[in-house]
This record gives sequence, C-alpha cells and structure tokens, in this order.
Amino acid sequence: MRVFTVIAFVLLIVSFPAFSGGQSESVDVMEGGMMEAMEMPEVNAIVDFRSLDHARELAAEKPTVLFFNASWCPSCKGAVRDFEANEVEIRDYYLVYVDYDSSDDLQEKYGVTYQHTFVQIDSEGKAVTKWNGGGTGEFLNKVKVM
Repeated sequence: MRVFTVIAFVLLIVSFPAFSGGQSESVDVMEGGMMEAMEMPEVNAIVDFRSLDHARELAAEKPTVLFFNASWCPSCKGAVRDFEANEVEIRDYYLVYVDYDSSDDLQEKYGVTYQHTFVQIDSEGKAVTKWNGGGTGEFLNKVKVM
C-alpha cells in the first residue's frame, strides 16, 4: 500500500503542471546555462468603447473600426469568438467593441440600423467605410489602410 501511495504522489507532482490550467505570462528559456524570462508579446488590437474621443485617438495611431454588437446576437457572438481567437491577425488595427444596445447616439451618427455592423473611422471621427457582418477575414478585406 505504501509503494502505491508513493507512486501516486510522484505521478501527481509530475503531472501537476499539465493540469494546472493556468498559462504563464513569461516563458523560461535556457540560454548559455542561464535562465531568462522572455515576455510574450501583447497584442491589444481589441478594445472596449469608452468614448468617441478615445476612438478618434486610437484612429490617429492606426486604422480603427467600431464594431456595433449585442451580447444577445448569435452572429455577433460568433464574430467576437473569431476576433478574439485571431487577434494577432488584426494587430495592425484597432477593433473597438461598441455595445449596440447602449449606443443610440453613435448609431444615429454613423447610420447603423442593426447589430453586427462595422464602421471604420478616421482621427476626426468621420466614417471611412461601413459594412455588415463577417469576422476576421471580412475585416481584413474591408478595412482601408490610410
């Protein structure tokens, strides 16, 4: 019985990292006998809408698209999953999540009539292009590089 307990304990300790579920913020790399921490690159292409002024500031940095979506919208949910899984693909842009249900003023400003609408804006807040539906592939095809 003791041997079984010792073996089970050793197996538990050895397998713990595989089942811990967490991911490390850094990766240890062995180089020249020394351990170094290598930072994983942070993408930050997807941001939540705060204000139109903030969105204009983002648009001054790189192409910015407002994504009008609703938490109850099935196609929006699919698009959100797609964007979040492929955020590295859109790293050269900002995708700003706008809550469709609480953005009446913005909807009116940009002529948005239903959720799952995208509006690319410039640094002055003017609409550059607008389209409905799609995920990462459509985003990359429709967004204009200025």
